[in-house]
Amino acid sequence: MDYPLYLSIYYYLTRNGEYPQDCTPSIKRKIRNQARQYDPHGGKLFKKNPVSPVAQELLHEANVEAVIRQVHEEGHYGVNNTWSQLRLQYTGPRLFEWTRRVVQSCIACQVRSKKPHKRTEPAHPIETPSYPFYMVGCDAVGPMEPTESGCRFLLVAVDYLTRWPIALAVPDITEETTADFLFNHVVVPYGVPRFLLTDRGSNFTSGYVREFLKSLNLRHLTTTAYRPQTNGLCERLNQTLTQTLAKIVRDANALTTWDRYVTSALLALRTMRNDSTGHTPSMLLYGYTLRTPATWPAPREDFDESDPLEEIASRVRVITHLVENLRPEARAKSNEQKKKNKVRYDQLVSPRRRFAPGEQVLMRDNNPPHKLADRWLGPMTVTRVNQNGTYHLTGPNYRRLQSAVNGDSLIPFRNHKHMVPDIQVQRAEHQFLAWMDRFDSR
Repeated sequence: MDYPLYLSIYYYLTRNGEYPQDCTPSIKRKIRNQARQYDPHGGKLFKKNPVSPVAQELLHEANVEAVIRQVHEEGHYGVNNTWSQLRLQYTGPRLFEWTRRVVQSCIACQVRSKKPHKRTEPAHPIETPSYPFYMVGCDAVGPMEPTESGCRFLLVAVDYLTRWPIALAVPDITEETTADFLFNHVVVPYGVPRFLLTDRGSNFTSGYVREFLKSLNLRHLTTTAYRPQTNGLCERLNQTLTQTLAKIVRDANALTTWDRYVTSALLALRTMRNDSTGHTPSMLLYGYTLRTPATWPAPREDFDESDPLEEIASRVRVITHLVENLRPEARAKSNEQKKKNKVRYDQLVSPRRRFAPGEQVLMRDNNPPHKLADRWLGPMTVTRVNQNGTYHLTGPNYRRLQSAVNGDSLIPFRNHKHMVPDIQVQRAEHQFLAWMDRFDSR
């Protein structure tokens, strides 16, 4: 809102209908119409809303940019999520356009932006569970810049229904640290999940962690080799959390103490509306949206404590609504969004013939030892074809790979008849053994 109009409305409401000097009849009519919507208090205008207990403050051109920047920099949300957070406490004309302008001009967001990438294998989305913490994805992020307390990694987990994020800064990602994180930060606060999805990192596949998960009667699922998209929800959380944390740390100029801001980044993510579910993680888990410092309303002086039994009954109604309506609605919306994402994702996929059992292929080396090394390993033989686009392979001397490989990492092997077989087999064996050593050491 224009600041002169804002002041005119405030003076009209606080000075018994006084208008500015030399005011035309049309301007007076506009001031009167606008004044019906607001209440003055403490030099500010608040929008009348009998439904909501929180009065929204009207922003004007003199403070709108500073307020939007304060809300945005709390977690460096995108345009839609910054606007959603802003509407909890503030209102004003063209507020969305102001929000988009401020967010798009944020230096931290611009220097941390990334380019999208394409994939060729069709998407195979995981169905959203029916209740919270039925399935949890877990991953490790790092190494990062060492902090003063010695932390270099982040252990991250996310619930597949509510999208509730969990993270902990740790000095290492050994099997003991991983098991401690799973027990104290996932199992103790939220219960034992039915499924745990991780990559094939040694800290997740070690015997110590395997026995620990077995003692909890928890089924451990792992992604295919070099295919982080299998645990795409957790990978997306890694990106969002890292981006948010990097921007907050950049604003605070606290690179060597970034571990102190992990909880602040988590609060931002837990109060951010998820496009797939249509709700914030805190709403789906607890039944209400957590307020952040930038959107926390001032205490009401006229508040009277109601009957505790009525408060309990009200909370029971909220939980009943959450279980019976909100979570099934979020699950259905999430699954529908996954179908739409798959259609959009598959439009960029170039269909390719499936390999057949017994066919020879070459596998891409995702971690070559040097720039002059071969980019493909093999030949390898397909032993089994899975419906999700992955293959089980055997290498030279019928040595079988421990896990399935996604079709994106394979190309057909064309055997030239004029090539000397012994030299070809020997070279392929050296390549394969070298790759297996690196694969086993992960």
